[in-house]
Amino acid sequence: MKRLACVLWSGLFLGWAMAATAAEPARDPSRDVFLQTIGMLAGQGLVLGHEALEGIHARYEKGILPRENAERALADQARYADWVLAAFKDRLMGRLAEQEKKDLALLIGFYEVQRQAVEALASYVRAGGAKNRENFEAQQERVAAIIRQISLGGGAS
Repeated sequence: MKRLACVLWSGLFLGWAMAATAAEPARDPSRDVFLQTIGMLAGQGLVLGHEALEGIHARYEKGILPRENAERALADQARYADWVLAAFKDRLMGRLAEQEKKDLALLIGFYEVQRQAVEALASYVRAGGAKNRENFEAQQERVAAIIRQISLGGGAS
């Protein structure tokens, strides 16, 4: 399913790249490859981030991963999500056509949900409690729903 999500995410970006191509008379084919690559890597990042959080949570719950190591791993996950969000918002958004900006806004929203899942698990690791654990599980389900949406081709239109 993970590979399928990445391939279909790439197809999603290929679809909007082709739609944009139909609307524009002359287009650089390397731009389409660029957008497809971004989509594929973004989808892969969501899947891998989701799996990493599940692994951190499971190892922490079983006492295999000490709190300080879990906090360090979560800080790394947060930095990665922040880096992706900054790249999308600050560096890429200004270089896209209007429809491409709408599609990138979806990616930004997806990564913001991923970031919320990281924060929810960090809260659980720091403070414990059923409420924090339930919040993390809810955030992870949101990310899982996004991944299912992507893998079914229902991301952007």
